[in-house]
Amino acid sequence: MDTFGEWFRQQRNQLKLTRGELAERVGCSISLLRKVEDGERRPSTQIAELMANCLNIPPTEHSTFVKVARGELSVDRLPTILKPVAASTTPRTNLPILPTPLIGRQHEVEQLSHLLRDLQCRLLTLVGPGGIGKTRLAIEAAARMQEVFANGVYFVSLASVNTTRFIVPVIAEAIGFAFQSTDRADPKTQLFSYLREKQVLLVPDNLEHLLTEPGIEVLAELLANASQVKLLATSRESVGLQDEWVFEVQGLPVPESRYAEGSAQNTSVELFLQRARRAHVGFNATPEDYPAIVHICQLVDGNPLGLELAAAWVRTLSCDEIAQEIERGMDFLSGSARDLPARHRSMRAVFDHSWKLLTEEEQGVLVRLSVFRGGFRREAAEQVAGATLSTLSTLVTKSIIRRSGTGRYDLHDLIRQFAAEQFAEHPDEQNETQACHSSYYLTYFSQADGRLRSPVQRETLAELTTEMDNFRPAWDWAVTHGEFAWIEQTMHTIWMLYDTRGWFQEGFDTLGRAVNALETAHQHSSPDRTDQVALGHILANRAWLAYRLAHYEQAQAMLERSLEILRPLNEPRALGAAIGFLGMLMEVTGNYNRALELYSEGLEIATAIGDRWYSALHLTCLNGLVATTHVMVRSENPHERLQFAVAEWRLIGDPRLTAFGLRILSQSALTLERYDEARLALEESAALNSSIGDRWGLGSAYRGLGVVAQAQGKHQQAVIMFRKSLDTFTELGGRWWVARVLAEMGRSVFELGNEAEAERVWRESLRIATETQATPVALEALAGLASLQAKRGNMETGLELLLIVLAHPACFQETENHAAHLRSQLEAQLTSQQVEAAQVRVQAKTFEAAVDEVLK
Repeated sequence: MDTFGEWFRQQRNQLKLTRGELAERVGCSISLLRKVEDGERRPSTQIAELMANCLNIPPTEHSTFVKVARGELSVDRLPTILKPVAASTTPRTNLPILPTPLIGRQHEVEQLSHLLRDLQCRLLTLVGPGGIGKTRLAIEAAARMQEVFANGVYFVSLASVNTTRFIVPVIAEAIGFAFQSTDRADPKTQLFSYLREKQVLLVPDNLEHLLTEPGIEVLAELLANASQVKLLATSRESVGLQDEWVFEVQGLPVPESRYAEGSAQNTSVELFLQRARRAHVGFNATPEDYPAIVHICQLVDGNPLGLELAAAWVRTLSCDEIAQEIERGMDFLSGSARDLPARHRSMRAVFDHSWKLLTEEEQGVLVRLSVFRGGFRREAAEQVAGATLSTLSTLVTKSIIRRSGTGRYDLHDLIRQFAAEQFAEHPDEQNETQACHSSYYLTYFSQADGRLRSPVQRETLAELTTEMDNFRPAWDWAVTHGEFAWIEQTMHTIWMLYDTRGWFQEGFDTLGRAVNALETAHQHSSPDRTDQVALGHILANRAWLAYRLAHYEQAQAMLERSLEILRPLNEPRALGAAIGFLGMLMEVTGNYNRALELYSEGLEIATAIGDRWYSALHLTCLNGLVATTHVMVRSENPHERLQFAVAEWRLIGDPRLTAFGLRILSQSALTLERYDEARLALEESAALNSSIGDRWGLGSAYRGLGVVAQAQGKHQQAVIMFRKSLDTFTELGGRWWVARVLAEMGRSVFELGNEAEAERVWRESLRIATETQATPVALEALAGLASLQAKRGNMETGLELLLIVLAHPACFQETENHAAHLRSQLEAQLTSQQVEAAQVRVQAKTFEAAVDEVLK
């Protein structure tokens, strides 16, 4: 034989090797030969040694082989040492062997398997942010496909490739294809020719950094020339080719409840536990750890890399401490594992890698988007951050922001932190954007006022609820910078939102910050008219929330101050709200005459300015008071007036106030013993409140249905309704109404023969009513305890309690009727001397003293 090359051809013919199979045998050596850059040449001895290894030359023959390869000995000195290629029944693959099972991705793997079997799907790209698990998912899905692709499934790592010119040689290296120097065709044509009849799945990994330069079209050319080849690619953004199918990879599922220990299976919690046990073999999560673990999963949004980096800290920190550190900043999420790529050794490195792939314009938009919280609409992004639809689309494509099915966009909080840090380097622009954000959302909320009083109330409440994460920082910025005019214009909207959703304490605290800021700003100067209106209006709305929380003294003080500010300013709408709120407060505390005066004044103001909404509100309250108490006023039939008010609410189209009007109408119908009318009104009220999510109104409707059932002697049904009402008001913190429902429920429990439970319920009602200054409710509870004393034979004690109830002006009309009836029964069973003695004892005793005696 004359040449070393001739010997190679002979060996190939003897072993019946195809050119591709021989290339596979020497793939590593050819790879080394191709990795010659910038004129660097490897010594021929090293290449020959590598070729000997690849060809399975026995070690004892290496020296001879190397000398022949270098031309120092004749090729005749080479023995016939190549072994025949054994036929393989298993598909060829170079997929990495992974050390742990895949967690939480079973559904995605099944979806990908289905797509890869689809004849139309040739290029399938897994898209998602760094660390989300695209590569791991792609490898798992590809491994499931080995029987489908007869000629192999190959992983093509592109992370270290810095130009599209290397895509072809890297694919060749992955599949073991060697380019032939004697072939006149260029490498791309050689590769395409080799793959033309092959059934192969290629997994190009980490394509994103190659998409900014020309040449990525080589993937489309490959598919066009090799009809049975498919690509399963991973990238932080879509490849952008016509035949591409995009599969978005999200974080692992995060359990909804922090306390659902059993929800760990196939979720982010399971991955955290797996990684934690690898980091610290002694780690064993306790039930007390699960809330913190779920919180960690929420903080990283189920991102597998974030979970792995967080779990590594279990060696030194508790799960609670890990969650706290993540909340402080993303730098905590870093690791030192040597086998992690540099771009995955911290969440900051992940985001920095993505940041560098953005254009300057995209970076500018991203940092401005960091002012949003909890997502944003396209219009908000355009007005606040100057984000065009094209830029938003690009950021979605690059897995920087996400778009939900509802059309909203959002940033993961760790990405937002990273962007905010970049923004902090430009404080003037940051402050300007925050001001724009505050103005936008406070204006957005103020403009929702009209829709909140209309048939689209439910949809509007849902929209506003979704935007609360943006409203809170917008409000705080306005408070800090003294933009009280912006704040004042939102008053009716946020009053209704906080009240409907039952966020009483949050609203009370939020408005309190604004009051404090206003008072601080004007410690040494008189506020101008704008700030005075703002202060008066904020005080009125804050007082309402205090009223809901049963802080009646505090609420009254704020409302009296609000009226003092607003009366001289000729601000009828703000004044009307304060008057109406104070009227309701006076009613629940038993000051019916003042409540009547306030409702009348409010009705006059609303009528004068032509405000149908406030007119209907004051009309409802006024006639409801007349119909259900013993106040005397010259008026048309209050029940008819209430029917008119409900009709007015229907015309206005406000579901919540229609439900309120129906509840008041039901009370009037009950007084007239129109039970069916009362029940139907309450059932409609409950349905309306349920539709808009007004839990307070729903609790009131349940209570009303209980009262109606009780009046008809249906005490079992009444107790069921009372308990539903009680659960609702207890959850909302409405202690006045908890006390009232308990007092009323006690009657039905008593009628069902459970005296011990009735006594417990009435005493609890009396205790809460005393603490909350709910005098009418306390009188109701005392009347119930009087009936209990009478049944036990303590006639005189029962009569004394009834006399105290009947002497008090704050008594509910229904309570007064019941007490008067029972009094007549007791007096008929007592002597005149006993009755007179009871009256004398009562005259020497105050209401408060009588309550103290009962509670002791």
